[in-house]
Order: sequence, then C-alpha cells, then structure tokens
Amino acid sequence: MERSGRRPAQQKRSRITERKILTAARLALAEDGWEGLAVARVAAAARVSVGSVYERFADKVGLVHAVQHDVLDEVDADLREAFARLRERTRTPSAELVTEAVHALVLQVARHGAVMGPLILRAAADPSLRERGNATSALAEELFTSLILDRAGELACSRPGTAVAVAFRAVFSTVMWQVLFGPVAAGRHSIPEDQQLHELITLCHAYLLGTGYRNVTGQDGS
Repeated sequence: MERSGRRPAQQKRSRITERKILTAARLALAEDGWEGLAVARVAAAARVSVGSVYERFADKVGLVHAVQHDVLDEVDADLREAFARLRERTRTPSAELVTEAVHALVLQVARHGAVMGPLILRAAADPSLRERGNATSALAEELFTSLILDRAGELACSRPGTAVAVAFRAVFSTVMWQVLFGPVAAGRHSIPEDQQLHELITLCHAYLLGTGYRNVTGQDGS
C-alpha cells in the first residue's frame, strides 16, 4: 500500500536513490530536528537533485512520514527478533530474562533516539505520525509483557498482569523522556545511559521479582 506523501520506487536505481534520500533525511532530523529538514539540504547530502526528492516525496511532510515509517519499521523488526530469541530461552532464569527484556527495549531507543525525538515532538501536531508511533509503542508493550507473563508464577506480585504493564511503562516512559530531553532531565539530574539502564533493571527486579539486581560481576545493584 502506498504511504501518504510517498511515491513507491519501482526500479533498483530508484530504490537506491530513495535510500540515499532517507538516510540523509534521518541525519538532518537527528542533527537539527524539524527545522533542519530542508529539502535542499537533504538533496545535497544525498547527492541528488531537489527534483529527485520531489519525484519520490510529495513535500517535506511526506518525507518526514517516510522517515518515520523507515525508522519504526526497523525498530519493529529488531524488537520482534530480539524477543523471539528471548522466548526460545525457556531455561533462562526469570531474573536474567527480565534483565534482557529491559535491555532489548532500551537498546532500540539508544540506536534510534536521535531521530525518534524530533518525530515524537512533531507527532503532537500530526495525527498520522502519532498513530504510527503508537503502533510501535503497542508492539513493544505486547512483546515485553507477554514474555514476562509467561513466568507469571515466578513473579513476586499479586497481580502480575498489572505489575508487568506498569514495569513496561516505567521503562518505556523513562527512555522516552531521555529521548526528548537528553541525559539531563529537566536540568536537574544528569543520568548517563549505562547508569540509567542499570537502575531500570534494578527497578524491575525489585518490583517484579522482589530481589536486588546482581550484575555480571556478581556485585549487587547498589
């Protein structure tokens, strides 16, 4: 199905050109947000003519929509692959599974956060962007919660369904906050990404399993 504002590339050469344009647009968004996404700048970076951009995308909005689909299709595929691998680890202890599930979520944000931030901000005024972003959020929640709820009998909480959903939202909203505002949250606390990951894992261990987090060196999470 043709996406709004994007004309499908038919030939191999055209697909290569489209990939170059999308890559350049991603970089422009990551560096300078919506204001930095000038069609002329993208064309120059992709080493194509401005006309080549407009041959494939109706306008700047159409280009942004294409970038969002490109990024989130990649995120969706990576999430499905990561959680499919985790599902195969039936003998993995629950504590390790929780650790890996949190890490899988955070990793995708770390990979794509620079582009996702401007897209999230733009989605506030664009229902179509918001709808596509919500679909990826829903997929991430479904993959995370279904994986952990397979071990519901091992969780230290009376209402596992609610607890796992809350744990997901705590992790997801925290990493999204960092995407939007950077490592300094509201100008008060500087939290490096590796430390934030550690604390999120510790939170989920304590909340879902009633245990402290022990890292690979065997030290506790304090």
